Amino acid sequence: MYRTVLASVATMLLAALPAISADYPDKKQSDIAKNGAYIGSDSCIACHGDIHANWEKTRHTQKARKGPGMGKEFSSSVYGWVQRDWNKLDSHMILDQKDKTTNYVTVRKYKLDEVGYVVGQIRKQRYAVYYDGSPMEAYLQTTKDGGISWTIDKSKIVPYPGNKERAGWKFLTLEMKPKDGELNKNSYGEFYSWQERCIGCHATGFDVKGWNKAKADFVAGKRADLKDIFVADTRVGCESCHGPGAVHAKDPSKGNIIHPTQITDVEARKMVCEQCHTRTVKNLHNKGANDLRGYRIGDKYSDHAEYVRPNWGKGNRAVSIDGKGRRDHQMDMDIRLSHTIKGEGSVHAKMACFDCHDSHNIGTGKLSKVLKQSAKDTCAKCHGDKAEAYLKVMDGTKGWAKYGHGDWANEGGRAYPRQHLFNKDAQGRSYGLTPDKYHWALKKDGDAKKEADWLAIWPWEKVAYEKKGLKVSIGATPWK
Repeated sequence: MYRTVLASVATMLLAALPAISADYPDKKQSDIAKNGAYIGSDSCIACHGDIHANWEKTRHTQKARKGPGMGKEFSSSVYGWVQRDWNKLDSHMILDQKDKTTNYVTVRKYKLDEVGYVVGQIRKQRYAVYYDGSPMEAYLQTTKDGGISWTIDKSKIVPYPGNKERAGWKFLTLEMKPKDGELNKNSYGEFYSWQERCIGCHATGFDVKGWNKAKADFVAGKRADLKDIFVADTRVGCESCHGPGAVHAKDPSKGNIIHPTQITDVEARKMVCEQCHTRTVKNLHNKGANDLRGYRIGDKYSDHAEYVRPNWGKGNRAVSIDGKGRRDHQMDMDIRLSHTIKGEGSVHAKMACFDCHDSHNIGTGKLSKVLKQSAKDTCAKCHGDKAEAYLKVMDGTKGWAKYGHGDWANEGGRAYPRQHLFNKDAQGRSYGLTPDKYHWALKKDGDAKKEADWLAIWPWEKVAYEKKGLKVSIGATPWK
């Protein structure tokens, strides 16, 4: 009887997923997605004016904006209270890394009208000014907690020799929040330029090959500057999800653009959103990059980057001991754990973000700022009157101890609604993998009896590590 009921529930839940046709996208669409040119979202207005007008109000358009350095008309990109208090702030530019715990920052403070780009609007924002790689007077900025907080030593000025490799739009030490007077008192310490590090997720159609060539030419003295950001659109726009639109704009047809909801391959569907709603440990082809730059619809995650690493049973800044994400942009890892927890046939293992979220209306909805319906109604489609109980699982902090530098060893995750691990333990708390499902890979020529020779890996990486010739073990402590 119990199995019959479960089977009936599973059938009902799977039926709630959108119907999709076979083999989508086809070869023509896939070729365009892989090789087509990006032209920016404003090219979509002529045929999709109503959608475009609504999209312009969404949060996806606010991930990066021009700043006052591009013209006074862009001053509004900076929070009003920050404009008012700018001269009181430590607006030093982060030049470069001296060592793993020390950065060089400029002695000079930068003026508000030198801010060329503002990254972020909703929860926080950072500011980028242009740096040409020249020598400068500097202070040293240090961290004692792995980069969580930074302190500038203003008692001593040191010479910074300059580095053309670091040229580009560089971040200031400021991280500000919208509420009047609220800022990150821990300061900020990203020494790579915006183009080097994370622009791929803050804009549309970043031309990574164009950027890499420009940087090489600049370092070699063949180019005047690195002010160009090589994007088709400074907003996260239509082509981020539908693929490059040059062919479609020239000859509008359903056969030369991609509709993400119709993609048949589960992994490809997920990656449409997961290209940015993730956290990498590194880009595989571009040193310093922390995005999936170069991603196009149909690509695999492993084509471009490596996931931030789990630390089973011990935890770290990014991941709890059971695999829950702890930092921004980690929804994908939470969702992917459903495969291991519930099985590939489960509903949440098959779903993509846009099955619940309204990507054309993020930040504009009345019932929900991000969902197609209210949170309760979204869950009730499958879970009925148990929806409210299940919503509690979206809070990864509930029932768990707090975590912080030097004390990562617990199951605590992110607060509601950012936790996306749809699983609970016997107490109703958000929960990841039980120890018997931890995944490990033995280092090449490693000693199976030594804990240090076992790499913590994600369950979905098992096949990839086996193809590398490494032994994979599942369990709490394979070295025992």
